[in-house]
Amino acid sequence: MIAPVPFLLTPFLLRHLGTQGFGAWAVLLSINSLTSLADIGVMGTLTKHVSEHYTREDYTNLNKVVNAGILIFLAVAVMGVLVVNLAAGFLISVFFRNVQVSHAQLQFVIHVLTVGIALNLLTYPFSSVISGLQRLDFINLFWALNTIITAVGAAFFVSLGLGIEGLVYAIVLTSSLLFILNIAVSRHLLPQLRVRPASVRWSDIKKLSAFSSQIYVSQMATAVYIHMEKLLLAHFTGLTAAGWYDIANDLATKIRNVPALLITPLMPAAAELDARQDDARARELYYRAHKYLAFVGVGMFLVVALLAHRFVELWLGTGFDGTARALIVLAGVQIGNLVGAPALLILIGKGILQPAVRVALVGMTGTLIVSTTLIARFGFTGALYGTSVSVLGAAAYLVFLFHQETGYAWGTLLKTYAKPLLLGTCLGGLSMHLFPIGRLHWGGMICMSLGLTAVYAFMLLWLRYFDELDLRVLERFMPIPEVVRESSLFS
Repeated sequence: MIAPVPFLLTPFLLRHLGTQGFGAWAVLLSINSLTSLADIGVMGTLTKHVSEHYTREDYTNLNKVVNAGILIFLAVAVMGVLVVNLAAGFLISVFFRNVQVSHAQLQFVIHVLTVGIALNLLTYPFSSVISGLQRLDFINLFWALNTIITAVGAAFFVSLGLGIEGLVYAIVLTSSLLFILNIAVSRHLLPQLRVRPASVRWSDIKKLSAFSSQIYVSQMATAVYIHMEKLLLAHFTGLTAAGWYDIANDLATKIRNVPALLITPLMPAAAELDARQDDARARELYYRAHKYLAFVGVGMFLVVALLAHRFVELWLGTGFDGTARALIVLAGVQIGNLVGAPALLILIGKGILQPAVRVALVGMTGTLIVSTTLIARFGFTGALYGTSVSVLGAAAYLVFLFHQETGYAWGTLLKTYAKPLLLGTCLGGLSMHLFPIGRLHWGGMICMSLGLTAVYAFMLLWLRYFDELDLRVLERFMPIPEVVRESSLFS
């Protein structure tokens, strides 16, 4: 549903706002997203505890943690609004230099943005209930609606001539609608939920905060990875470079979100299995998550790496080779970063947080130091180098610590990625020599993408990458012919 959004919105905003206006849009989105750091890790904690208490049908303690979360987020929302409003002048001087918009107008934009920030924070407790109940259908629907409503709202307000102010109105509109939807759905899914923040005791908040503080470090690292390069580029190089980076990063993030859907249920599922003390299924959960990540992630990166330059040329015109190169690098980084996600989510589900905290601190420090140094020296190219080194290094370090903590076999993990990586490399090399990619148009690129995907999937079937359980899962979405099931590929 959201695939066409950046494809349509980016040229529209560039045409109506110019490169500086588009860069301002990227910075506003980053400021709005970075305020998620204010949740101090409570959202992940709530998801874990909701899953555990719901499994045990302990609705008394479930209501306690949810109401404690609501009270915490209410206080955090008030503090967040105050801090961002007080820092408006600083944010303008650092990230909106040389913008042809008045200082008073930029201050107004940031003041309005704080309304969306507050609503985002107040939505988190109810979103955690939905996630803890493992209703990822609603979570993913709201995630898609967030992108679609923001884009439609931005296009509508900008077409009315509201400029940068229209962009922030779109953010606030989206936050308001999702706040209402999350409350309604969480109450519908959990009729036992009673919203009574006044019944919360200090001991409940203290207990919740002790676990949350460790998750918070990991969330900080993720937010730094996603947004820091844009903000550093805006400061050192200007809003135009930040805008070009945001185009590539936004597409790479949306590409990443497809394989990321496969691991969204891992944390509540791991919490449930831990409550049942079912380590055998937890181990299978980990390896199968990597299996599906390898299959989908490598296949998607293969298509992106082959078609990125031609795609950007047809989409934005000539002269955007840097954006195409950034798209390939950032797509690889985003997908590569997912390799550490199963380890992180399962550790949190089990209540083992120390390895994740260590990795987050190392990775976040590395990002700040490496990216700042490289961007100050090399500008746009430095941002690509910095994010590649810090993000992929942190993911590898997390997987190492996870296997050290759990004792899970390294060999099984390496075999999981071997076939897709080798196959993807071979198919990529052959495609570059056999097809005139630089002369393809939209129809040709679509056909090539579908053809590559089909060949890639069939070859993995032929190489016996999938087992009987994989086929049973696949049958939920499409019929498997009996001749395929009985073929030697699955014998």
